[in-house]
Amino acid sequence: MSLSSEKAVQTIYVDMDDVLCQTAHHFLTILERDFGKQFSFEQLTDFDVGQACALTAEEREELYRVVHNGEELLSIPPIEGAVNVLQQWSAAGYEIAIVTGRPPDTYEPSIEWLKRHAVPHDRILIVDKYGRFAADGTRCISLDALTKHRFCWAVEDSPIMAIYLATQMKIPVALLDRPWNRKDVNHDLVGRHSHWHEIARALPVKNS
Repeated sequence: MSLSSEKAVQTIYVDMDDVLCQTAHHFLTILERDFGKQFSFEQLTDFDVGQACALTAEEREELYRVVHNGEELLSIPPIEGAVNVLQQWSAAGYEIAIVTGRPPDTYEPSIEWLKRHAVPHDRILIVDKYGRFAADGTRCISLDALTKHRFCWAVEDSPIMAIYLATQMKIPVALLDRPWNRKDVNHDLVGRHSHWHEIARALPVKNS
């Protein structure tokens, strides 16, 4: 999935949770700390952590409420290699668009997290990826509105979004390997990668 060099600025779509930051591991920490439930990372075989961990509707709602608290979001560590690769891409002339499905009210802590970890980015888009909240067309946009943006490549962990980007937007996708995306993600434009080092090799930086 290498790209040829072009003079026009190219934009790379980069998801946030479990692509830039270790959100699922933090979910597990909260589940043990606040709910007294222990699960391993490999047990998260469903993209919906509530389904993967057999939570009640009330437990799932409370878990998502806690994890999206600003202080909780700011405490999540970055994924190894992610920031370094984005810095290389930015230095090579790519624009970086952070495209997240977090709730709109997480915008400020998300921006602060990016700043604290020196994550290069030209914009952040909050997208209603999964029909969880109403898109207002300003701070939060719909999937349909997302299709109006142009990306040369995408990095995702969500099986739903990987297929959407590949089929609806015809974008090559680097899928960061996770337990919840190891089935039903088959498309010529989707490539699976186990680490950010592999993703960096799949998209060589442009020669200046």
